[in-house]
Amino acid sequence: MQMEDEATRPSSPPPAASAASSVLADDDLLSEILLRLAFPTTLVRAALVSSRWLRLASDSSFLRRFRARNPPRLLGFYHTARRDEQPAFVPLPQPPELAPVLRRLGGFALGGADVSAVVFDCRNGRLLRAEFPPPPDELRFGVVSPLLPPARQPPDLPPNLHSQLHQVPNDARVLRPGWMLLPEEEEEDDGGDDLSYTLVVLIRRGRGLFARAVLVRGESDDQIRTSDSIELPNHYLPNKKMNRGLLFHGSLYMLGREHVLGLNLASMSLFLIKLPDGVEQLEHMGNLELLRDGDSGLYLAHLKGFQIHVWHRATDGGGNGGDWEMVDTMSLHQSFGQVARPDWESGDPSLGDALVSLRRVEDNAELFLTIDRVIFHIHIASRTANKVFEMAPKEDIGFEIFPFMMIWPPTFPALNYDDDDDQ
Repeated sequence: MQMEDEATRPSSPPPAASAASSVLADDDLLSEILLRLAFPTTLVRAALVSSRWLRLASDSSFLRRFRARNPPRLLGFYHTARRDEQPAFVPLPQPPELAPVLRRLGGFALGGADVSAVVFDCRNGRLLRAEFPPPPDELRFGVVSPLLPPARQPPDLPPNLHSQLHQVPNDARVLRPGWMLLPEEEEEDDGGDDLSYTLVVLIRRGRGLFARAVLVRGESDDQIRTSDSIELPNHYLPNKKMNRGLLFHGSLYMLGREHVLGLNLASMSLFLIKLPDGVEQLEHMGNLELLRDGDSGLYLAHLKGFQIHVWHRATDGGGNGGDWEMVDTMSLHQSFGQVARPDWESGDPSLGDALVSLRRVEDNAELFLTIDRVIFHIHIASRTANKVFEMAPKEDIGFEIFPFMMIWPPTFPALNYDDDDDQ
């Protein structure tokens, strides 16, 4: 009888299984494990294990930590060369875990047989584009998210809002059609409505300049806000690509000739920041780009010859801060090694040398560098440069790059709070 009791007595779990169970039952330890997943897509799949895992993975404080450790990746870029050419997507090498994401992008078309799509901006996995349909020939602005299903697409810009944004006096002009911003300030790294977005336009009137902004939710109560006018300095030259504005701590920063123009989105107030002494933006030349790397302030990449000088300035999001300080210099010849050519010496196209220009990768410390018709991807921190694309002959005149990032925050399944934590 004693032997039967021992035979029927439940066996104890192996020590390894018991240890794993105790770890996974601890929310703090499980969060540390989830934090070490490399990609948001992997995090979403892990969240499907149970409602408890989903609760931990979608927690706002956890997502802030996850983004700091695993920032959204650059997946590739869309490019256009002519107005009548459909934008094409060029993928960058990615780990196998992101192969399904790239397959979806590879099959995504912005235009169609009867319309031509023109991209104006690309941020957070979304593209601001306009379609040129057959007569009547009118611009129709909209926002698309190639990584989201049709039911989760952001609303198009209502025609009445487009008209109001661009309605200006006869002696004024809109500098650019507008650019798309993230739906929330960067402090809200954990969330935000991925179906809403903000559009901004700058309007110049003589020496003055003011801004209009609207948060588009697809509702009838979308309101346009207008800033006060600011007087521009003498010889102020706005960036030819004003939609490259950098969003940092609730303010939008845009490059001018000798100044950075800032717009605080909460107060709709404009301000100016002087560039470092001896640094100015050259007309028709992409020699300057604003960068950010975490929350330490603004960075400025200045391309001079074949060196990139990196400047830093602390800021509070309203124009106040310290002086610019040069913190790094990157030699492109050293980074490119044997790829470098003799005509890359000065980078002065007027002398027959290579045409060199920069393109910031969204709000990251990454750059695209174009040298003649060859495009390189540069990581400032690691000082690495990789060739990613080469334009066709005569294509470089109208060629434009729109870096495409993974969406943040990730889209989690709906959480049923009636479920048990362990289900």
